[in-house]
Amino acid sequence: MTRPSPDQIRLPFVTQRPLEDGCGASVLQMLTGRPLGEIEAHFGWKDGELRRSTWDDIIRILPRFGWHFGARQAVESWDDVQGLSVMHVHDDHFMLYDADNRVFYDPWEFEGPSLSTNRKPISTLAIWKPED
Repeated sequence: MTRPSPDQIRLPFVTQRPLEDGCGASVLQMLTGRPLGEIEAHFGWKDGELRRSTWDDIIRILPRFGWHFGARQAVESWDDVQGLSVMHVHDDHFMLYDADNRVFYDPWEFEGPSLSTNRKPISTLAIWKPED
C-alpha cells in the first residue's frame, strides 16, 4: 500500500482495529479529533452492542461538531468524488476520501492513510471544515 507524503495528509488517522465495528465513529474521530468515547456517546450505542453506523447517524452527528455537508450522492467510481467526503463503500463500511490529494482514510487499515484502495464506492457525502 502506497503511503501519501506528509504534505498530502489533511487529517489525523484513526484505526478501528482490532475491532470489526465502529467505522462511522472512527471516521468522525478523524474529522473532529475528539476522544472515541465522546464520539460513541453521540451514536447512543450500549455496552456490548454491535457498533453499527448508518448514513442517518453520520448526517445527524456531523453538525453537532460544526461540520457542513452537501447532499448524499450515489457514485460509481472514485473519479466521481470531489473534495473531502465521507464515503460508504462495499462491505457496508464508512471511510474518508480526500479527492483533492487522492488520499484514502480507511479506518479498517492499521497503518494510516493510503494513495490506493481496493474498496468500491457506493455513495458520498461532501463535507467541509467549519472554518472553510
